[in-house]
Amino acid sequence: MTPLSLTQRILLVILAVQAALFAALAVASLESVRRDIATESRLAVDTARALVLATVGTMHGAVPPDRIMRLLPERLVVPRHVALGTVDILDGVVRRVPGPVLAHAPAPRWFAGLVAPDLLETRLPVVIGGRPRGYVFIATDPGAEIALAWRNLSSFLGLAALAALVQGVLILLATRQCLRPVAAIASRLSDLRRGDLEARVGPVPQRDLAPIAAGVDGLAQALQRAQADRARLQRRVVTRGDEERKAVARDLHDEMGPCLFGLRVEADALRQAAPTPAVAAHAASIADIAEEIARVNRALLGDLRPAAIGQLPLAAVLGDYVADLGRRFPDRNIDLDLAPGQPEPDEATALTLFRIVQEGTTNALRHSGAGRVAVRLWTDPAHWRITVADDGRGMAPGSREGTGLTGMRERITLLGGDLALSSGAGGTTIAASLPLPQIEEGSP
Repeated sequence: MTPLSLTQRILLVILAVQAALFAALAVASLESVRRDIATESRLAVDTARALVLATVGTMHGAVPPDRIMRLLPERLVVPRHVALGTVDILDGVVRRVPGPVLAHAPAPRWFAGLVAPDLLETRLPVVIGGRPRGYVFIATDPGAEIALAWRNLSSFLGLAALAALVQGVLILLATRQCLRPVAAIASRLSDLRRGDLEARVGPVPQRDLAPIAAGVDGLAQALQRAQADRARLQRRVVTRGDEERKAVARDLHDEMGPCLFGLRVEADALRQAAPTPAVAAHAASIADIAEEIARVNRALLGDLRPAAIGQLPLAAVLGDYVADLGRRFPDRNIDLDLAPGQPEPDEATALTLFRIVQEGTTNALRHSGAGRVAVRLWTDPAHWRITVADDGRGMAPGSREGTGLTGMRERITLLGGDLALSSGAGGTTIAASLPLPQIEEGSP
């Protein structure tokens, strides 16, 4: 079962309170109406009794005694809320005195049953000259009063229900207005969860929610600072690693190179001065071993750090590398597309971009059987972007990335970028982005 929202709960509480108040008001109003109708009925009976006695007294002496009972219904005035009738003992005929006609429709039966008082009936004997002539019966008839009470009460309760509805709607609107910043706060938290650390709630008019909004904005600022610090530390890690590899490469070049050169010179001298062919053969073997060590040393230097990175512009380094690939693989078409007017990246970014080209082209030319490889490098306002695409057979489904791509992905992640690999029957594409350095305000 889906839990109710706070607005729905508040609305249900308001409706429950309004329903309870409406029910209490209805019960109190019905009880008051019933008392009023009972009081009116008793007063109407007393009034009718007085009117009957006055009318009989007026007719006494003015009308023959044997005609009083016949003429009495015509002379009587029926007050409200009662019914009058006469019975002449001479003929036993019951004559009902016509009363006023209801001006409005009667009340529903269920309402009349709730508020109608107990019926009262009084028989008033008519005695003239000491002889009974008949009697007048007086019975309560609260129909008109009940109809009037129904109209008044239904109007009153209708207005009360309308007022309750309007009040509920106003409270609901006010609650939604007050809780609107909650939705904004939740939206900003979702933005933060997605990595948008620029999202802010800003000031809110509700004082109760202002500390929460300020806390969310403070959290976003703290996360932004932490992310910036982490990015600086990651770049420092990459830079420090590059510096270490650069130092190792320099040592290999400066120390190992001269030693290998000297070893080859001595081996050549030994071969030329060898007293026997066996010694000359050993000297030639030593020279071959020194040459193999030099080749391995050059490969290590290339893997540790390309010598041209940091010495030449990146465009020139990439152009030379692609040109060398073209000489080594003359049957392959290797395209390099460099957007004009690009800034020069820092050494860590330049080395990463070069490694992406190196890894992508190596995989394409050695493993995919591609006939064409396209390298494209450009920038947008915030990123370096590079793609290496080939038309080879693609990676086998379920195959894992090689150590080269895995290491490249880790390096790109440390620099705050991302790498995407897509492969299919039409070839493989490596797409990577690296952040451009942001110029801080106030810097020249």
